[in-house]
Amino acid sequence: MPPEQRRAAIVEASIPLLERHGEALTTRMVAEAAGVAEGTIFRVFDSLDDLISATISEALSADRLAKRLADTPLTGGIEAQTRTAIELIEQYLHSVHTMFIAAHGAAKHTAPHAAQCARTELEARTAELDAWMTDHFAPYRDIITIPLDAFATLLRTFAVGHASRFVASSLTLDDLARLALHGALRKDSACSSD
Repeated sequence: MPPEQRRAAIVEASIPLLERHGEALTTRMVAEAAGVAEGTIFRVFDSLDDLISATISEALSADRLAKRLADTPLTGGIEAQTRTAIELIEQYLHSVHTMFIAAHGAAKHTAPHAAQCARTELEARTAELDAWMTDHFAPYRDIITIPLDAFATLLRTFAVGHASRFVASSLTLDDLARLALHGALRKDSACSSD
């Protein structure tokens, strides 16, 4: 196998491991998952930190997100599409969260640029997610009461909150979609300002 393909295969095998184990990732884990000898990793990467940096770069790449978006069509009515969008964002954020922890760990060692690069890439992917949502919800422009870019931000905010492992939530993705579209007040409620 050519070195570029071997490198790509090792990075691909590393992504789910890095998501699951973060800084506890070892070259032995990667070698087993990639089906290569541990020494092969060091013929392709200078160090574990180098492998982690390459893995984070690939996990946060524009191409990877574009494929994920293409594989997640928004179908059904507006409520189903809103639920799917929140779920996609939540899953994406959960998958990159551990990557950030690993990037900060690498920053302590030999790759101080890893955390900043990861932050920059996530900001770019966030803008791409927002653009994707804005495009997909364009047919509903006349019935959504806020600008579509604000609606995308609202869905992202719900997804971030729901993805948080610090706060337990009894809200389901369906609940979040309904809240995003209809608010928390009953239509028949008389709400007065105090």
